[in-house]
Amino acid sequence: MKILTIENDFISRNYLCELFSLYGYDSISARNAADGLDSFLSDKPDLVVCSVLLPGMSGLEFLNHIRSVGYNTPVIMLASHSSERLAIQSFRMGANDFLKKPVQDSQIIPIVERFANTAASDKQTPERYGDVLEGKVVYTFDTEIDAPYNIVRRLISEINPEFFDEGGIVNIELGLTELITNAIEHGNLNITFEEKTLASETNTLIQLMQNRLMDARYQGRRVTVTYEYNNDECRWTIADEGDGFDVSIVPDPTKVENLESLHGRGIYFTRFFFDSLEYLGNGNTCVVVKKRGILM
Repeated sequence: MKILTIENDFISRNYLCELFSLYGYDSISARNAADGLDSFLSDKPDLVVCSVLLPGMSGLEFLNHIRSVGYNTPVIMLASHSSERLAIQSFRMGANDFLKKPVQDSQIIPIVERFANTAASDKQTPERYGDVLEGKVVYTFDTEIDAPYNIVRRLISEINPEFFDEGGIVNIELGLTELITNAIEHGNLNITFEEKTLASETNTLIQLMQNRLMDARYQGRRVTVTYEYNNDECRWTIADEGDGFDVSIVPDPTKVENLESLHGRGIYFTRFFFDSLEYLGNGNTCVVVKKRGILM
């Protein structure tokens, strides 16, 4: 995967480029939005990491430009100060995530890996034949580490390609991947936010999940995804077999006091990818809806 970093601060730009290269990604960079736009058009990156404040054209102007001409490449926006307004504005203009600077590797690498896995699954999406205008599909699967990307690939293949443009499909894919990952990690495997944060920082998340999978308390748990669609909308219901949680206590990550934390980020940015997101019962059932013709 090729990553374009647009950052005017040399130290920050160099740090991110070296970090992405260390993790095996093809890393390119630009020091301002104008150069970044030239690189974007010529190098065709798979992901853009862009600072909000740049000399000349701002990062938000860059984002608005590529979205206005039809590019759906995932973009992570970076800001040097906590701002609810900037975060919300970035999401509404089509950003796929938002982080506060200085960015730590334990923050950005899991996000980059999520985009990398999504891009890989796109290349394996089976070809679709014919158009089905109404229906229902139910998938149920065991709790497995690679399950989110495998099941999302199948779910995306079920979508009528006439319903959404490429950007809408990408956002649906990212949102479903996040929600199904939560159903497995936080739901069925009962991994807390604190446990996941520590495991991510020490590169032991896979080991933690494997240990939980061997624990008799969590064995046999499954995730069920119901996909319903008609001419007006698509609806996905994701249910795990965990103990649930109180979604009201998840902090809004765009609040000044929470913006540096990753806690609740997945749920928050996923709300921008759908027209509605609702948790039912004790929190282990999530319903998201995307209306036809409302494109990101």
